[in-house]
Amino acid sequence: MLNPAHPRQPELAALTSLRGIAALFVLSHHFMYVLLDKLPHFIPSHLFHKSYLWVDLFFILSGFVLAYVYQSRFESEVTRQNYCKFMWARFARIYPLHLCMLLLFLLFELFQWWLISAHVAGADRLDVPFTGSDKPFTFVTNLFLVQTIHWEAYWNQPAWSISAEWLIYFTVPWLILHFHHAKKITLIISAIAVFVVLASVEGYFGNLGLDYAGWPMLLRCFGECVLGIIAYHCYRNGDWQKLAAAKWTLVALVFNLFLLALPVPGVFSVAGFFWLVLCASRVPEGKNYVLTSTPLVYLGKISFSVYMFHWLVLNILRAGSQYFTGQTLPQNLSLAGEIGVFIGATLVVLCIAPLLYHFVETPLRNRLVKSQG
Repeated sequence: MLNPAHPRQPELAALTSLRGIAALFVLSHHFMYVLLDKLPHFIPSHLFHKSYLWVDLFFILSGFVLAYVYQSRFESEVTRQNYCKFMWARFARIYPLHLCMLLLFLLFELFQWWLISAHVAGADRLDVPFTGSDKPFTFVTNLFLVQTIHWEAYWNQPAWSISAEWLIYFTVPWLILHFHHAKKITLIISAIAVFVVLASVEGYFGNLGLDYAGWPMLLRCFGECVLGIIAYHCYRNGDWQKLAAAKWTLVALVFNLFLLALPVPGVFSVAGFFWLVLCASRVPEGKNYVLTSTPLVYLGKISFSVYMFHWLVLNILRAGSQYFTGQTLPQNLSLAGEIGVFIGATLVVLCIAPLLYHFVETPLRNRLVKSQG
C-alpha cells in the first residue's frame, strides 16, 4: 500500500525515452564492433564506436530518478526500515531479468556442450564451453551481481553495468540525504570532483571503459550517479533554467550526437549527458514534444530488456556462423549482408524485448515488491 507521506512521483516521460535511445545506441555499438566488421568501416564516424558511452547516460539517469523518487524518504534520515525497502525495491527492479538472462546463457552454453559431447557434425568448430569468458567461477560472480570487480566482462557482458549499479545502490540513500542538505557550492565542488576523477581515469586508461572493467568502472559509475543526484537538485531548485530549459532538449540531444561523432575524450560526453538529462527533466507531458511521444516512451520502458537481451542474440549469431561454416560471421558476409544482419538482429531484439518486459521483468518485479508488504 502506498504511504501517503511518500506519494508516487509522476513519471518524467522524456527521461524514459532517453533510456530507450541510449539502449539502442549501446546495442548498435555491440552489433557493429563485436559481431560485424565491414559495417563500422562503412560509417566514417566515431558516433557508433563511442556509443558505449551511452552507459554513462544510464548512470546519470539512475542518480536523477532515484533522487526524484526517494528524496522524501531520505531527506531527513536513513532509517533501517526505509533502507531495507529501498534495497529490496532495487533488487526487484534489476535481478529477475538479470537472473533470467543468465540462465538463458547457461542453457546456451550447455546446449553447445551437448553438441560437442554428442559429436554432432560441425560441433568441433564451436568454442569449448565453460572456458574463456564463460567460466563456472564467473557464473557465480554474475549470480551474486559482483562481476564488475573483474577486469573483463563475462557471460552476459553488458550486465557488468547492472552489477555496478547494484553495488552503488548501497550508497544511494546516504547520497540523497547528504546532498539534500548540501549548499550550492558543495554541489558545484562535488560535480567538479567527479569530472576530475573521470578525466583521470580516462587519461590513465585511454578511455572510459571500452577495453576494461574493474574498480575504475565503479568509480566511473558512482561518480555519474552523483552527477544525476546533483542534476536532480538543479531541477528541484530551478537552477540553470535558461541554459537547461525544455526547449533545449533536442538541441542537447543533437549536440551529444555531435560530440560522440568527434575524436574527443569521453568525459566531454558525460558533461553533455548531464545537460541533456537536466533539459529533458523539464519537458512537460504533451504531444508537441518528441521525447514524450508514445513510441519513444515505450522504447524506454522496454530498454532494460533490450539492453539485457541483445548480447544473447549476438552470441547465437557468432556461434551459429562457426557451427555451420567454420568461419566468423564477417567472413561469410558482404557489406550488404552485414547491413541485413544488423537490421534483422535489431528487429529480433525489439520483438523479443517487449515479451521479456511484459512476461518476465514486470510481473516478477511486482511479485517481489508485493512480497515485502
